[in-house]
Amino acid sequence: MVVQYRNEISHQLARRRTLRQFHAGLVRKETICDAEFILVTASKYHGEQAAYPCPVCGSDELRVVLWVYGDEIGKAAGSARSEEEIEQLVKDGHQATVHTVEVCSHCKWNHLLKAQTATAS
Repeated sequence: MVVQYRNEISHQLARRRTLRQFHAGLVRKETICDAEFILVTASKYHGEQAAYPCPVCGSDELRVVLWVYGDEIGKAAGSARSEEEIEQLVKDGHQATVHTVEVCSHCKWNHLLKAQTATAS
């Protein structure tokens, strides 16, 4: 079985705007580098290394983590999961909303990249 994603909502435009404002000095680093402990920790254990450096500090500690939400997935809702775990969650006809978030454990930058609905194909 393969997970099928649909209803994607991209947040790339908001990300670019935020970074443009930061690099122009219009937004303070403390305002955008505010990842909570649980998000940073989840990115270390459940995330994948990003193919690019952190857009704020340039660190190679930028990771991409998947967070799942939805009534149909029970206690798993609101947690970080791997693609394989998401596959198991939706295999019985359930669906979940998956948020793809980038997180830098060095400077605490974090941004929602996209949200999409996962179902079994």
